[in-house]
Amino acid sequence: MIVVKDLVKSYGAQRVLKGISLSQTRGEAIVLIGPSGCGKSTFLRCLNQLESMDSGSVTIDGLQFERHGQTLTTEDREKQRQLRLRAGMVFQSFHLFPHLTVLRNITEAPRVVKGETAESAEERGRELLRKVGLEDRAGFYPSQLSGGQQQRVAIARALAMSPQAMLFDEPTSALDPELRGEVLKVMRDLAEEGMTMIVVTHEMSFAREMADRVIFFDQGMIGEEGPPEQLFDAPRLERTREFLRRSSKL
Repeated sequence: MIVVKDLVKSYGAQRVLKGISLSQTRGEAIVLIGPSGCGKSTFLRCLNQLESMDSGSVTIDGLQFERHGQTLTTEDREKQRQLRLRAGMVFQSFHLFPHLTVLRNITEAPRVVKGETAESAEERGRELLRKVGLEDRAGFYPSQLSGGQQQRVAIARALAMSPQAMLFDEPTSALDPELRGEVLKVMRDLAEEGMTMIVVTHEMSFAREMADRVIFFDQGMIGEEGPPEQLFDAPRLERTREFLRRSSKL
């Protein structure tokens, strides 16, 4: 489903991603862990081209975009747009439109970007609200919702575009502890349904429970990876062991 080869990204003189390569099968749930500033979020943003990579290639569901420092062509920009449609993104902040109802927040992009009819988009929107447990909040505005409810709306909004994969960038970090569980439940349900997912999180118990594979990022590179039981219980690298020790004390 997803293939990344030699992905490099720099901000000025600082190289943030130093040649990342990985493959992900359809329906696989990958969790990225690692210290703050190691490149996890940048990697997600490069996957769906919210950030332009310096070099390398990204393939999602058969569509490949390759970059070797060349000026972007019209065809390149169209490929970037298609990658954004194939990989839905959920951020730390909810980024909901405050002046639109919950249902309008979910239906706006399918109508404007994909040209769906209002009736079709609304039917799908209500179905997704049921999926995230908010069917009774369709007419509410974001300011009338809790943080956990707003993040669930953000997940429904991303799903409304029918992505082939979902990318989550620390989706619970802005939430109080008691609200995290409702968002994590929605994500667990998506994983159980076979959604291809890449999740950046500091929730180690969640990573252990729902990930098919855990990848430890360190200084812009993949340090090590493996199934949760191997990486958490018997990590090979001292850097991984040190990170997990620190995380257990938080």
